[in-house]
Amino acid sequence: MYMTERRKEVGACGNNCAACLDYRVLTEDRDDLRRQVASAIKREMNLDIPLDQVGCDGCWGGIHTAWAASLDCKIRQCVEARNYTTCADCPDFTCATYLKQFLENSDQAKNINAIKQVGMDKWIAQQAASGYRPPAAGSA
Repeated sequence: MYMTERRKEVGACGNNCAACLDYRVLTEDRDDLRRQVASAIKREMNLDIPLDQVGCDGCWGGIHTAWAASLDCKIRQCVEARNYTTCADCPDFTCATYLKQFLENSDQAKNINAIKQVGMDKWIAQQAASGYRPPAAGSA
């Protein structure tokens, strides 16, 4: 189960990056999403982000900021140090490091457990087939 290729659409923690608005800004190149994400960042973090700086390409991508995937993420650091693809590869999941960031029943943890059961490729295919998309930024 060791990493052969890091999948940018799945975070180390099990975050479904492909369904995240901040990730979709880059993959779909949509200004309406850029505005939604910038507005959410302003509201949640009180940061004014220029639209050309909005976007995240996942924790295995090259964009690492306070509002996107961070190099300081302890889960990402652990997975990278162990040369895993995600926490699904780790026999110690759910560990104290993970539980400092996510609840045991979080969507991310549920994703990790599903990846453990069916494998990364099948899980990604299932997510794509389900058409899963998150609610628009700021809606709840």
